This record gives sequence, C-alpha cells and structure tokens, in this order.
Amino acid sequence: MKAAYGEDVTQQGQGGSIPLCNVFKDTFPDSEILLIGVEEPLCLIHAPNESVAPSEIENMALVEALFLQTYPTQRETTT
Repeated sequence: MKAAYGEDVTQQGQGGSIPLCNVFKDTFPDSEILLIGVEEPLCLIHAPNESVAPSEIENMALVEALFLQTYPTQRETTT
C-alpha cells in the first residue's frame, strides 16, 4: 500500500463482519482471507449518498495488483 499511497500502512478496525468469510474458513480451514475495500473516510459507504473518489479506485487497483504480484514470493520466504 505504501507504493500506491506513498505513506506507511496503518490498521483500523471498522465495520461489521461478512458472514461469507466464516463459510470460507469453515469449508477451507487452512485458507487465508484478505478483504480490501475500495473506500476512503469521506465516501460514506452504505449511506444513501455514498460515493468513491476515482483516485481511490485507481490506488486500490494498484495495491491489489502489487499484492498479487509479490505475495507468492513473500509467502515462500516466510514458510
């Protein structure tokens, strides 16, 4: 994310659970689940007037592409 946003990553817990994740975890107990949402604090996600800045979509697309490109090699070095 630092490559896309130019800042260090911070962690923030927010929102509720997604029941489908429990189904995946029960069905595939050794799986890893990563959820990435395309929203920034001003988007008012799930509100009647929600919106997403086009730059946020662009940055998150880059984040996901870089993650998919580098994750397999990072995983090999940590297992």
